[in-house]
Amino acid sequence: MPNSSKPPINFHLDHPGDWNAIPRQLTIRGWVFWAGHGETLGVRALIDGRFVLAALGFHRPDVPAVFPQAPGEFTGYQIATPAPRGKFTVELQMRTASADWQTFFATSARSSRWRRPFALGGGSSADLLATQLSLIPQYAARPIRPEQFPTIPAESTALPKLCIVTPSFNQGQWLEQCIRSVTAGSEPGIRHFVQDGGSTDNSVDVLESHSGKLHSWVSKPDGGQADAIALAFAETSGSDDDLMAWINADDHYLPGTLSFVRRYFLRHPEVDVLYGNRVLIDDAGLEIGRWHLPPHDDEVLRLYDFVPQETLFWRRRIWQKVGGVDPSLQFALDWDLLLRFQAAGANIVHLPRFLAVFRIHAGQKSAAIIGSVGQKEIDQLRQRTFGRDLTPEELVQAPVLEAYLRQSARRELAAKFGWRPHISV
Repeated sequence: MPNSSKPPINFHLDHPGDWNAIPRQLTIRGWVFWAGHGETLGVRALIDGRFVLAALGFHRPDVPAVFPQAPGEFTGYQIATPAPRGKFTVELQMRTASADWQTFFATSARSSRWRRPFALGGGSSADLLATQLSLIPQYAARPIRPEQFPTIPAESTALPKLCIVTPSFNQGQWLEQCIRSVTAGSEPGIRHFVQDGGSTDNSVDVLESHSGKLHSWVSKPDGGQADAIALAFAETSGSDDDLMAWINADDHYLPGTLSFVRRYFLRHPEVDVLYGNRVLIDDAGLEIGRWHLPPHDDEVLRLYDFVPQETLFWRRRIWQKVGGVDPSLQFALDWDLLLRFQAAGANIVHLPRFLAVFRIHAGQKSAAIIGSVGQKEIDQLRQRTFGRDLTPEELVQAPVLEAYLRQSARRELAAKFGWRPHISV
């Protein structure tokens, strides 16, 4: 189904089949490439004025079999998002290594106007899984609302030290904000290590300008994100009760997070690992969504990873017990680490406060490789955990998963009326 571009953008839509009968969840699947313009770096949908990024890299060996000019076998993509109510417009765009965003398909669509909210039992389990706690814009961009943390009384005991690692590669436009979020409080006992993979943008300039606030930084080629994290953590040291974390260069902490986390760990020596809620932001740094997570559930963690990596902190003792990150992984390294923490008997808790922000942008690793490398690693971790492959039906229809997501939806609804969960400090 080529369009009128010269040369044409080659594409095909496998789903949906009927644009006038869109269910609660809009799923768009297909393949696309633009011969002569290099690798496809992004696909997105403009749906009634808001952009939704696609997951890329799905295996489509049928495409080069028909189109020898196709760049390879991984030209498939998928977009999943809640469908607007009633009539709406959809425009599909792609960008390549040599061309900015180009429209290759546009249409009008229609969905039902009436839906019962997830929090009140509406929607199917498939709708719930596709949309609740997903990386999609939830509302129009707005300034980030700051978090209010409970006051923890001062202690005579020294706070645990905290080592934070940031892997980065060509993320100079975000890196400074990430660094400032670590150093803003000027609280002693926090060390920040940046492992840059030899960036060619302004990253080194940013690092040099903040070198006085960083414990150390290096810019040289590495083996990818997991390797960069392992290399940086190898430069850290501390006692068993000291704390560790990594935050990617395009994310950042909310003000007050690090002080609160250190004091919480001090008052709860039994806790090995903690994480919080996530704020979604766009490439301009504006808030576009929030994850309202229920209490931690070990059984859910075995099925899916809903733990926001940028909000994750742990004690050095559990890191040393499991041996750190697996440098062979490219996508699911944080879920793998959590599963090994859990298998090692870690006491994992969720704190119902927003600790950090996750930036959604076109160059994001999670959007770029989820369909290929990412899904393969996810499947391998489930196979390792359960000793067998799980069917899609088992995943979608798992009662514990549906209960967890509906609890998230109820917390999200309650937050709109000012409810805030209590934290025992």
